Amino acid sequence: MQYPLHKDSDGRWVHTWVRQSSVKTSDMCMERFRNDIYGVHDEVQKDAAALGTACHAAAEDALYAKRNGTEFKHQDVIDAFRYHWHEVEEPAIQEWSSYTPEKAADAGAERIGFWWSDVYPELQPKLIEHTFSKVLIEDDERVVHLTGTIDLVEDGRLWDWKFPKRDYAKDAWQYQRWDIQSIAYCYAMDIPDFSYAIMHPKGVGRIDLVRDESHFDWLSQKVLALCRYVENAPAAPWVLGDNGWWCSEKWCPSWTQCKGSHIKGA
Repeated sequence: MQYPLHKDSDGRWVHTWVRQSSVKTSDMCMERFRNDIYGVHDEVQKDAAALGTACHAAAEDALYAKRNGTEFKHQDVIDAFRYHWHEVEEPAIQEWSSYTPEKAADAGAERIGFWWSDVYPELQPKLIEHTFSKVLIEDDERVVHLTGTIDLVEDGRLWDWKFPKRDYAKDAWQYQRWDIQSIAYCYAMDIPDFSYAIMHPKGVGRIDLVRDESHFDWLSQKVLALCRYVENAPAAPWVLGDNGWWCSEKWCPSWTQCKGSHIKGA
């Protein structure tokens, strides 16, 4: 169990739970959101997340080398991925649900190869895997800290890498309208330009976004409403959201104690 808020010496609520991923979770299911911010369940290491982590680690190696004046070749980034996959991530996997062990390594190597050929050449790394903490809201009742980690910060652009099974760029209009991650990161770094590079089985997709004060104001309002809800701490369960892919045994660690305990095959 973890505690997502406390009171300071002035009696104000101090919120430490606010990350873009938590805000996105609240859009899907408030009970899952409660479980996440309070750490009700231990995180299960799944194959798809582990594959993405290994790809991120290989990209990080290449970017640190580039910033220090050394260019990675294609085989260098593949070797870096295979090291992070076989030595670090694969042994820690607790649940295989998206890949088989035989195919996962090849899928990851292919995608980090796409990143090296299509994205890496244009990058000018300034900050790599940069962790931030910035006050989003401060008033007489509360102080709200926004935290997160950005894959790459350049002088005029923020980047995030995705290594999924499909091309998210096909949904670019949705990202333009309501993507929380880009808004949160642009606010934190005071840089308006944000790009997703999406390495999927057929190549690389890209979504470029521009965020401004209007987006930051909306993020503050959205988070403020959540903070008031958390401060009131209603009895569990919180509002249940089952109208999407996230309400399933595969995606939610609470499912078997929640909807799965009521409706078989739901």
